[in-house]
Order: sequence, then C-alpha cells, then structure tokens
Amino acid sequence: MGPDDHVCVCHRVSLRKLQAFLRREQPTVPSKLSECLGAGTGCGWCRQHLHRLWEQSQAGETPSITDDPDQYLAKREQEKRTKNSEPLALANQSQYDLEMAALAPPPPTRIPLSQLRTGERARVDCSSLSDLPEGERCLLQAMGMGDRCELKRCSGHGCIIQIDRTRIAVGSTLADRVFVERLNDRTAHP
Repeated sequence: MGPDDHVCVCHRVSLRKLQAFLRREQPTVPSKLSECLGAGTGCGWCRQHLHRLWEQSQAGETPSITDDPDQYLAKREQEKRTKNSEPLALANQSQYDLEMAALAPPPPTRIPLSQLRTGERARVDCSSLSDLPEGERCLLQAMGMGDRCELKRCSGHGCIIQIDRTRIAVGSTLADRVFVERLNDRTAHP
C-alpha cells in the first residue's frame, strides 16, 4: 500500500496522514488514531490495520501495510459481506470499541434556525427544507440555502443570515421551521 492510499476508506484517511499522526502525537493507545480525521469511526473494518500500524509505531518501526491497494479494498468488501459471520480478529476488541465510542463526537443536535446565536455557524438540515411548502423551499434555494449548505447568523434581532457572501433576512415564522446543526470551527468549511 502506498502512502497516499486510504487506510480508512470511510473517512478517506491515507497511510501518510496516519504515519504523520503517529510520529507527531505518539498515541499511547491505538484508539487515539480516531483523532486523525476520524480514522476507524466509520464501518470499523480498518481498526485491525490501525491497531497494527500503532503496534509498529510503538516498536520503533515505520508503520506500513503490505497489502496491494486493490487487494486491501477487495478484502474490505469481502469483510463487509460477511460482517455478521465472524468477529474482527483484534485483541481486546471490546475495550477498543469502548475507547473508540468514547472518542466519537456526539451526533449533531438539530435546532431551529431562529435559535442560532449571532456569529454562530450552522449547516442546514435537508429534511427540514423538504417539509416546507414548495414556494418557500424554492425561494430559499434560489437565495442559496440548499441541501447541507453552511450559514452564519449575522444579527441578533430579526433573523439575518449569511450564506457565502450573501446576507438574507428570514422571517421568524420560517426561521422556526428551518432546522440546522451547529458547527464548531473544526467542522466548518472556509
């Protein structure tokens, strides 16, 4: 496997990124690798490889995976097809799962757009847009508020939001029916 091939396919985390993370952070337990762009927190198939990379790092070796990238992906697909038939071969799997679960971020909380505080960033929840009457939905989409778009609340009185470089005034009744998920600085896109 080359340095730019993805070890964690779900979150597109490359071997190079994991090697750099292991060198820089020197994690004391393998589950800390989840802090490297969420590695291992998707389907879970790569956890056995993350554990092996961590062990190699702890032994002073250069972390590597010897599988050919196509072979690696084929094994992943095979594992996904037979996932319930045999457990992952990983020592202390239950402890590892507990550590991974503790590190996973909580699911985002949906709030009405009207409850977003001035200066806060959020991502529009697409299911709330589909519940709106067609006319309101089309108008919002024409102003740039589409599926999963990011926005920022600009004003404390009234509901003035900014999408990209456009500011939009949203009526309070509509702002109560559009739901968003707050973003912190790490998940917001520039």
